[in-house]
Amino acid sequence: MSRLVRWAEISLGAALIALAAGCSSGARPFVYKANPPAPGAERFPLKAAVLAFKDGTEDFTRRGSLLNPDGLTHNAARSGWLPAELWAKTLADDLSASGGFRSVRFLYDASELRDEDFHIEGTLEKAYVPGVPYEKPTEYAFALRAFRKADKAPFWEKAVARSFLVPKNRYDGCGMKVRCMVDRSEEDLNRVMREMFAEAREDLEKTLAAHSAGGAAEGAAPKGAGQPSGESVDRTIDKILKGK
Repeated sequence: MSRLVRWAEISLGAALIALAAGCSSGARPFVYKANPPAPGAERFPLKAAVLAFKDGTEDFTRRGSLLNPDGLTHNAARSGWLPAELWAKTLADDLSASGGFRSVRFLYDASELRDEDFHIEGTLEKAYVPGVPYEKPTEYAFALRAFRKADKAPFWEKAVARSFLVPKNRYDGCGMKVRCMVDRSEEDLNRVMREMFAEAREDLEKTLAAHSAGGAAEGAAPKGAGQPSGESVDRTIDKILKGK
């Protein structure tokens, strides 16, 4: 009986992940809820773009069998639950919502770049969900690099990773209500993604600030004020991205 119970738990867990990502027929798609702007955060007069990430995860969709839940692992990226492209789109949403940049766009290819001052490329390295998520960790990881428009040279790179266990009581009170479980799964995924993007964004902003005089962008707008215009913006962009 315990094996049947375990099999049911794993089947339900896999269904929840798929539902949360919007891959099941009729299910609402996963919606990322970006970090809100941090009070007093630095603002940079820069336009940015995030290109679709490369999928660097291992080449499998599911490893193991539902009949052997202890050895079961789902690749959420290659299964289409959380593809590399989605991670790039949500990072762009997060950077835009932060209010730290003039604009942020998601692009499928570098050929779509226009007047962005820099762009970010990334590789999704891990997106692994175990069959028993409260016994084995769920793992997400990506690596990022930012490139200047002027000479296409990289000026920033960052690797971010998370590994965590789902608490055994996470779905207490849901009974067999799948919508309740999906909602909690979406809450967990949003929390983890927000933490990862916040870590990447804070490191990027530190690099940009360090490249400007005195750790602040010369000519940049005061906190809470409008963006500078004209020549001061051009000088600021040159100083920040070239480290002059």
